Amino acid sequence: MTQISPLPTKIRDAERSREALLDAAETLFSQRGYDGVSLSEIASAAGLSRGTPNYFFGSKEQLYRSVLERVFADRQAATAQAIEPVVAWCKHDGGTAELRRALATGMDGYMRFLLQRPAFGRFVSWEELAGGRRLHEAERRSTALEDAFAQVRSVGRPRGLAAFAVQDAVLLFISLTFSPLAHRHTFLASLGRDLTDPQVRKRHVKLAVEQMMHLLGAA
Repeated sequence: MTQISPLPTKIRDAERSREALLDAAETLFSQRGYDGVSLSEIASAAGLSRGTPNYFFGSKEQLYRSVLERVFADRQAATAQAIEPVVAWCKHDGGTAELRRALATGMDGYMRFLLQRPAFGRFVSWEELAGGRRLHEAERRSTALEDAFAQVRSVGRPRGLAAFAVQDAVLLFISLTFSPLAHRHTFLASLGRDLTDPQVRKRHVKLAVEQMMHLLGAA
């Protein structure tokens, strides 16, 4: 049996240093925005020397872009996992009751990711304020919802669904999940609606699913 040699110590140390920088940068950039953080602060938070960020990433801009790309890659994976019940519904001859349950699972799963990874929402807010240039320049995929709803549309007519626009479905899904959590300390707080509470979130998801079903023509 062939044995796989362990990575040399220097390579393992380099990988750990790079991940430590990305972790520290994600925390600081998400809290203060691009302009509010220096490379020396990131190095210090990562427990590394001042010049280490430049060594691994070349510039603050590239480090920020790398953080964005990692956060959005994780968001893409989490969204694909959350929406999988809807994709599964498309592959089997399920009715509207099954679709309603699949949407509820998907919306709750996506919201749980947003709660567990608050940096994602913060980055979106910072990029919106800054005009989104760095976000647009980053390499990222954000197709999981669009792909899922395209499949729903392709199988939906024989099952009694409307000929909805895929982008409308994506817009409504995000409006009912991401947007409330992006304003949970302001607008949602004024309504007394704490979406970190599982029971409150369950009621919210039920409301959100009914709106999605109406758009899909299956209410």
